Amino acid sequence: MDPDREQEAAAEQALIERIADGDRQALRELYAGFAPPLFALALRLVGDRGLAEELLQDTFIKIWRHAEHYDSEKARPFTWAVTILRRGCIDALRHRRRRPDPEPLPATETPSSDASAFEAAAAGEDVSQVRQALSALPPEPRRALELVLFSGLTQTEIAARLRRPLGTVKSWIRRGLLDLRNSLTEPSP
Repeated sequence: MDPDREQEAAAEQALIERIADGDRQALRELYAGFAPPLFALALRLVGDRGLAEELLQDTFIKIWRHAEHYDSEKARPFTWAVTILRRGCIDALRHRRRRPDPEPLPATETPSSDASAFEAAAAGEDVSQVRQALSALPPEPRRALELVLFSGLTQTEIAARLRRPLGTVKSWIRRGLLDLRNSLTEPSP
């Protein structure tokens, strides 16, 4: 193997090890490097920008939750991430064939654009501003986002708690994040 590629693989593996130890910064670093090519792959596989963004998010959630199970003997970290994403894409396409989405979700400019609202809340940066922006949302998306941002529940746990279908909760969160991002990035008067 090329020395540069060996060094890159070692750096990626170190990030996975840090993620397995619960290091959120390592996840951000891995996301920064892996998100653009993974998003391009997801978009090519599913042909829908909104679904590709959702699958990308799900991939990084799985990486976060299962980093301790990563085996460097089987694959490089990027290959492992591609495998996770590809499986998610296949499952989504199978689900779509069984029940097509009535209307695609609105597209965003970049795959990482929704993450800014999460990072602002997670880092504790002006939580009152986030709460104020949340209060302007409709009740259902607001409640779902509050549970994600401030309670750390998964989408599945939120669906169970709110007694709503998982797809509905995902739509609320997605649309709410778009509205939240827009209100947090608008210049203050």
